[in-house]
Amino acid sequence: MTTALFAGSFDPITVGHVDIARRALSFADDLVIAVGINPVKRYLFDLADRVDMVQRAVEELGVEGGARVRVVQMPGALLECARKVGASIIVKGVRSAADFDCEFPQAVVNRDLGGIETVLIPARPELSVVSSSVVRELLGLGLDISRYVPAAILPFMRDNGEVAEPRRSREK
Repeated sequence: MTTALFAGSFDPITVGHVDIARRALSFADDLVIAVGINPVKRYLFDLADRVDMVQRAVEELGVEGGARVRVVQMPGALLECARKVGASIIVKGVRSAADFDCEFPQAVVNRDLGGIETVLIPARPELSVVSSSVVRELLGLGLDISRYVPAAILPFMRDNGEVAEPRRSREK
C-alpha cells in the first residue's frame, strides 16, 4: 500500500491544489494532505480554518476509487510529518520552471535525509496561473475568486470578496 503526502500552506486551497491531489490518487492508495505553518509567512487564514477548508475541498476525493484521503496539521518539518503518517512518497505540484527550481533541491534533500522520494506533478496548463497568492490578491481587490477556489470553501469568503472573519485567532 502506497501512502503519499501532499503538503502546503493552502492559504487558501485552490482548484489547482485539488487537481494535484486528485492526480496523486492515480498512483497512491492513500493520500495525506498536510496543512503546514511556515514561520516566515503571514497567513490570511489561521491553521484551523485552512485545515477545515482543505477537508471540505477534498471531501469527495475520499470516495473516488476507494482511496483514503486524510487532512492533518503539520506543525513541524515535512520529513517528520512523512514519517509520522507512514508516507513513502511526497507529492508536489509545479506550475513553472521557477517552481521546479525551488522543488528540485528540496526533493534531493528529502531523499538524502529522509529516504523518501518526491513526485513532481506538473500543473495542467489551464491551472498554471492559479495560486493561493493570486487568490489572496484578488480577494484584497474585491474581485471574483470563484473560478480559482473549490466551491466548498466559498462560505469562508464574503460575497463582496472580503475575507470572512476567522473563527479563531490568526497566526502571525
